[in-house]
Amino acid sequence: MKITLVGLGAIGASYAALLNACPEVELSIVLDEERLKRYQSSPFKINDEVQNFSYCNQNEAVPPADLVMIAVKYNDLRDAIDAVKNHVGDHTVIMSLLNGIDSEEIIGSVFGMEKMIYSMCLGIDAQRTGFNVNYGSVGKIVFGEKTGEKSDRIQAIADIFKKASLPFECPKDMYKKLWWKFMINVCGNQPTAILGANYHFINTPDGHELMRLIMEEVRQIALKKGVEITDSDFDAWLEILNTLVPESKTSMLQDIDAGRLTEVDMFAGVIKQLGKTYNVPTPYNNLMYHMLKVKEQIYLK
Repeated sequence: MKITLVGLGAIGASYAALLNACPEVELSIVLDEERLKRYQSSPFKINDEVQNFSYCNQNEAVPPADLVMIAVKYNDLRDAIDAVKNHVGDHTVIMSLLNGIDSEEIIGSVFGMEKMIYSMCLGIDAQRTGFNVNYGSVGKIVFGEKTGEKSDRIQAIADIFKKASLPFECPKDMYKKLWWKFMINVCGNQPTAILGANYHFINTPDGHELMRLIMEEVRQIALKKGVEITDSDFDAWLEILNTLVPESKTSMLQDIDAGRLTEVDMFAGVIKQLGKTYNVPTPYNNLMYHMLKVKEQIYLK
């Protein structure tokens, strides 16, 4: 299978290493010209092993990929869409590994929703420093059609992921799973970024209660979208939290530490806007939104 990936952050690089080691995968990593020079001149390591990735200039004309995987930050999504244009053909399937609930629609508005499948990554605790990525748990990619149908294209991707030893799940309730992961990011990523707390500090009674308060706002918005998030769904997140390396940090806290813009617009920003649309109060997300915006101004000044 010919696979194109854009985004060699902690998550994209971890899954790229597994795919690249599979003989039945032809993997291309798409980069802009400036990044291409840097990546070609520096060894890229994942869990201390040097990777032999095939890099591709985004302006290069190439045969279309069977699968395009987008694993960039929300703020880089528009650039990523431009970067993969030469890799998308009539029969290309596109998988977005971004957090949030709207990246599929944003990408689909350019290439067509018929090319999109719904997906998310779960349980991965990878962190990137320079050209080094390390993880304790690679987690899994959860993907499928919005309807939950086990289509031929879903089966083909499942088959290749299995051959690549890339953990995955194809649930029948994919759209709810997407909202469930969104709930995790909204109630987990944002408070850790504000507090400077690793997983250890939110996996405490006070941390759990803090996340429950935030989760309730997501639950009320989800109901307006026809999705029910239950207490059992929240408890399932706490079970996953127990498997993560306590000293590891959420992706949003990693952004703060690295002096990058956060993805607050994708989390609290979306909840804030949907709250206005559906007349649902969202005071916790409103507060986190403005706290994170001020925090960005402080360290990006």
